[in-house]
Amino acid sequence: MGTLFEAGPVLRGVCRQDAREARELDDGEQAAGGESHEHQENGVYELSTVRKAGARLDAALVRRRAARDPRVARLVQVITERAARWVSNPTLSVPGELPEWWHVAWDRLGDVAFAHAMGPHEAAARWLHDETLRLCALPVDDWVGPSFRPRPVPPVGMLETAHVGLGVAEVLELASEIFTPDERRVVTEALVDHCLLPYERALLGSERGAELHALSGGEQGTALNNWYMVLLDAFGAVSLLIGDDDRTATLAQRYRTATALYNGDSYGESLQYFGYASLHLSNLRELLLAPGRTPLAELAVPYAAMMPWAAHSTMFQGPKAELGPGTYTTMVNFGDSAMTARPPADLLTSIARRDGGAPPADAALARWLFDHTYSEPQLEPSDLSSFGFFSQIGWRSVVNCLDMVAPRAPRELPLPLAQRFETGTVAVRDRWEESRTVLAAQAGNAALRVDGHRHDDHGSFVLSHGDELFFTDPGHCSYRSRAQHEAKQAAQHSTWVVTDPVTGATIERSRPHGASAGNRRGPEQRSGCTVFSVDLADLYPDTVTRARRTWITLLPHIVLVVDDVVAATPITIATRFVLNDRDHALRVNQATGRRLVLRRGAAAAKFFLLRSEEGGRRVSPVFERSWSAVHDIYQPQPNSPTQGREGGGVVFGTTTEQPTTCHRAVYSIVFDADSRIRGWHVSMDESDIIDIERPDGTRLRIDTRVFTGHPAGA
Repeated sequence: MGTLFEAGPVLRGVCRQDAREARELDDGEQAAGGESHEHQENGVYELSTVRKAGARLDAALVRRRAARDPRVARLVQVITERAARWVSNPTLSVPGELPEWWHVAWDRLGDVAFAHAMGPHEAAARWLHDETLRLCALPVDDWVGPSFRPRPVPPVGMLETAHVGLGVAEVLELASEIFTPDERRVVTEALVDHCLLPYERALLGSERGAELHALSGGEQGTALNNWYMVLLDAFGAVSLLIGDDDRTATLAQRYRTATALYNGDSYGESLQYFGYASLHLSNLRELLLAPGRTPLAELAVPYAAMMPWAAHSTMFQGPKAELGPGTYTTMVNFGDSAMTARPPADLLTSIARRDGGAPPADAALARWLFDHTYSEPQLEPSDLSSFGFFSQIGWRSVVNCLDMVAPRAPRELPLPLAQRFETGTVAVRDRWEESRTVLAAQAGNAALRVDGHRHDDHGSFVLSHGDELFFTDPGHCSYRSRAQHEAKQAAQHSTWVVTDPVTGATIERSRPHGASAGNRRGPEQRSGCTVFSVDLADLYPDTVTRARRTWITLLPHIVLVVDDVVAATPITIATRFVLNDRDHALRVNQATGRRLVLRRGAAAAKFFLLRSEEGGRRVSPVFERSWSAVHDIYQPQPNSPTQGREGGGVVFGTTTEQPTTCHRAVYSIVFDADSRIRGWHVSMDESDIIDIERPDGTRLRIDTRVFTGHPAGA
């Protein structure tokens, strides 16, 4: 590690305070009984003795383990190499970089503080010292965030405020000795003025808004969401650091309030925001446990129960040329989520700790997810991590890795091959090891405790085969862009849009805040197939009385989709299917108006519209092609490299020929290797039986009436 920085004596502020003085300071605090002194005579906060520097990090232990454990050594190397890059710049971010300084503060300050603690390294210490004091000299308004953040008076904490505060707090946690006592007072005073007080205003405002929201049935106020967990994490970090007993006393109850935002098996906003929120809640939990202030039993880990959902959301791994060398994980990305992602490493390793408080199966699955998705921990397709959502390992990951449980793969637990989650996702795959085909659909959700960051994607699905994503979700991008508004619309997903033929207006789908959606059925095994369905009629006005989509799967090769829509008055129905061409790798052959052959890499599919009926009569619509944008890794500002352009999604769809009160359509998707796809043949006879001929000449007959000839939910 000495090769990464210029080795030298520890920098102790400008005056290089020696180790003896630092020990005397600590001894004096301990002699006072270890109690924190909230205020000094001059009215500023002092660093709490409850949180000694490095309370969560035993650098000597990490060094010993790294010397004999190549995995730990590799994680340390990745972080210290990143830290060397940060130290080579004069400030947190420099002109020409895509991220702004607020969004990298926590990650970069933490990296360099850890590298210094593992050294020590004078270059790291000097950079931390100078950059921390520079940040603390900025006005409060600068810490609020970019210009798009609101600026009430007095200031209220934002996400950016929290990330900066957490970064500065970790500098004091891991490297407080680089500052003189006077400098520490400057830093802690800035944390109070720039962070703690704005956080407190934000938390109180959120809690009042949530109370009003509950009392008004959702008509007023705003429900709590991931923001609450982020701001609570930063509020707790600073409160504990400075020894503010009054504010610290509120943390356990507020932590419990945050745990109530999770559903039993998933998190209502999106998979990505589950990671973001839970990263912060797990950090707060570790902070509360470190000084022993809160009994372990009082700090539940609801996010551990989300591990099966996260495991089912991993589709496949492979290269992505546009992101650089390496093997990347493609994830199910409904709502505001990226297709290229992995759950936060600090979160997974926290759950996987032997003393992490998670049920054994969840802890073992978290360990498997970490090993599986962080086999290449150096991957950095984005300049952002905790704020940009392509997560990277942090120093907490290293600490947690010292005592994790053994991994257990999904098959070993065992997790089922098909599972429904309360957030609305149904996931089906052919096998866990090297899955050939993975289908995930938004097929109706239970009542949700949070529901921001969701899209109008009811009835849509994503589908991969042979480590290639064929049917895709539009993803999300900067919230400041028109593209993000468009990405949320039903027309950008593989589902349908219903319009009033008289007015031409879309008949919108809507539900009260947090309410369940759809009459859900399955997944279940029937006649050798895995089948599930949802009837979304409850999302529409009384005009639509049935809006059912059924998926019939026989993986790895066969997926059938059956739509059945009934209305009291004539409606127009436009059905769309979004194909992935973000990387320009999709090849499409439109054999006939209703038959497509799709190719990506060495994998291929035949996608047919087998039957279409309107008002009980057969019609012959053809697939019409259009284009949409497909986004990947999020960036706060528009025009990032991972924001999609029109054409990244190739959209094929049909529209009813005439307004109708009854629409039925049957689609078939057959997958195989490109070299074998020509051998598959699919047809449908007059009695609704689908005949499928395989390349080896054997045949399969599927009677769709077995699966769809019943009322939804019966």
